[in-house]
Amino acid sequence: MLIIKNAHELVTCRSLESGPNAGKNFSTCSVIKNGALVVDGEKIVAFGKTENILARFKKKWASRIFDASGKIILPGFIDSHTHLVFAGSRAEEYRLKLKGQSYKSLHKKKGGIHFTVGETRRASEDELFFQAKDTLERMFRLGTTTVEIKSGYGLTPEDELKILRVIKRLKKTAKQDIVATFLGAHTVPLEYQNNRSAYLKLIIEKMLPVVWAKDLAEYCDVFCDPLGFTAGETTAIFSEARRLGFKLRIHAEQTAHFGGAAVAARYKAASADHCDFLNDSDIGYLKKSQIPATFLPGVLLHLMEWKKIPYFQETVKKIKKADVALALATDYNPGSSPVISMKLVADLALRFFRMDYQECLNAVTINAAYALNRASEVGSIEPGKQADILIVDALSMKDYFHGPGDGKIDYVIKKGLMNKI
Repeated sequence: MLIIKNAHELVTCRSLESGPNAGKNFSTCSVIKNGALVVDGEKIVAFGKTENILARFKKKWASRIFDASGKIILPGFIDSHTHLVFAGSRAEEYRLKLKGQSYKSLHKKKGGIHFTVGETRRASEDELFFQAKDTLERMFRLGTTTVEIKSGYGLTPEDELKILRVIKRLKKTAKQDIVATFLGAHTVPLEYQNNRSAYLKLIIEKMLPVVWAKDLAEYCDVFCDPLGFTAGETTAIFSEARRLGFKLRIHAEQTAHFGGAAVAARYKAASADHCDFLNDSDIGYLKKSQIPATFLPGVLLHLMEWKKIPYFQETVKKIKKADVALALATDYNPGSSPVISMKLVADLALRFFRMDYQECLNAVTINAAYALNRASEVGSIEPGKQADILIVDALSMKDYFHGPGDGKIDYVIKKGLMNKI
């Protein structure tokens, strides 16, 4: 049992209404000055002003008091979109990007995703596991306490299962909560370039049933994009995935408008991610189906897609006006976003999208939890939720996000266990 007291600010990010913090609530995080909270085992018991918390609990739990004077308390960050299990480096490819080659052109030249697929197929399960384990440890030190991890760099039944087994091992060893997603529909592999229908059939008839039977993934994802799968192909995959029992998520409208948001709405996906070419109709679909849009600003940074920034600024305004929830994630992957820091993602959204401090924090906590169907467990500081908490060396949440960089996290608390950073 633990009391944390005297925080300069305790920022709860709790939902102000049922559902994520969207619309007028997006810019409100519920800040308590001189805040305190009580943790019993893995759960939060209470929070409030320090004087009130001490009056209620001090005599009972006086031996476990942590003084957070001069610090702020935040919910742990939630990264709802990563491609964390892979092998190989795309550093040489980035040199070509710096010389003017595009993401699309490299993909068509058998680079990009195809390169990583080849490297990942050649890697052993242990090699993939230990590299991913190290990445998760670095993410934890940066405040990420829940992580979604996709497969998608195997693209054969055997190699997709290999990646998903790695994710299952990570669930047992990582400090974070891990959410597993099957992304066999990442792109059509090179050996099926002249026979797309055969690969689609392989996903639907072979991969999905085995992954579900082996209980290796909670979600099925599809890259609905000119570099991936059409809206019709996505529909076919989603139909079978939903029949089996998978929850759904989608890469939508990244390199072009391609109908992904409409498919997401039709199938009640948990989240529509990327959304670079989201239009007004798409926002309407997301609103009607209450689907969060998850933006991935690390991609804009790494691919230097500066021309998209004004579009995203306008889209954020439209999403807020429509009461659609907005989440942020790293999209950690070796090619388009080698970013592991959720603080950096929030920094980029602050500057690229002109989002407010409170909006950025909601987007990496409670709204990201909704994008993973985990909001009843994590994403905010509330009684009954997991004690996933950050103690940060800053005088205010605004000061923390004002300065670019990772900031100074003193402690990451996961399920009530304090980890000094």
